[in-house]
Amino acid sequence: MNNQLISNYYSANHSLKQTSNYFKISIYMVKKALAETSTPIRSRKEQNIITNQSRTKKVNDNYFDNLNPENTYYLGFLAADGCVRPNRNEIKVGLSSIDREWLECFKQDLQIEREIKDYITPKGFGVAEICFASPKIKQVLANYDIVPNKTNKEISMENIPKELKIHYIRGFYDGDGSFSWNKNTKQGMVKIVSHKENILKEIQDIMGGAIYYFKDRDLYSLEYSTVPSIAFLSVIYEDATRLLPRKLHKFYEFLEFRI
Repeated sequence: MNNQLISNYYSANHSLKQTSNYFKISIYMVKKALAETSTPIRSRKEQNIITNQSRTKKVNDNYFDNLNPENTYYLGFLAADGCVRPNRNEIKVGLSSIDREWLECFKQDLQIEREIKDYITPKGFGVAEICFASPKIKQVLANYDIVPNKTNKEISMENIPKELKIHYIRGFYDGDGSFSWNKNTKQGMVKIVSHKENILKEIQDIMGGAIYYFKDRDLYSLEYSTVPSIAFLSVIYEDATRLLPRKLHKFYEFLEFRI
């Protein structure tokens, strides 16, 4: 175990217990790693102050009250890649560090006062993460099936207005989708994965595509080959104001390469 990774995670205001759970080691081993990296260990009082400050940081509790293209996009993203805490009123989003720009936009749109945390995973990947607390937003998200342990529950666009579903789909794609292409064959593919088939069927009803099931990973996959993938991405990116820049740039690179 890399002691510096443990130190970096703890120094991002995570508690000893959170650090222990994240790295799947005992608190004793966490303290040992912190000592070996000369990282000061906060007292219980100091940690409580940090925790309480985080809980009282403001956020726009009314952000999702009236749906529009921007917040509907975030609903799709949170449905795919957000985390709602079961015993707290907290919502967390963590992305690769290269997508930190997206989190900055998300933070600004929701007027989140908490800072974005940056750390390295045990496997050496850079992560940017933001967590905020809002009982009201947690309740509103539940209306769109964004709930704790949502991996094991159905997710649906049923409550999303028809004219906004494309924005939800773009968010879901940014959260659980990918686009890859081959320079030799000039072929590309869009793939969206989910543990639940119904949400992919809803996307399929609107966008077309074929659904496959991977038994080894218990995942469904909605896939689009080269020409259909271009059509899919062209539709979801039309008039888009919120998106994951990295994925859009990859699509543009593909289009330029084919031309």
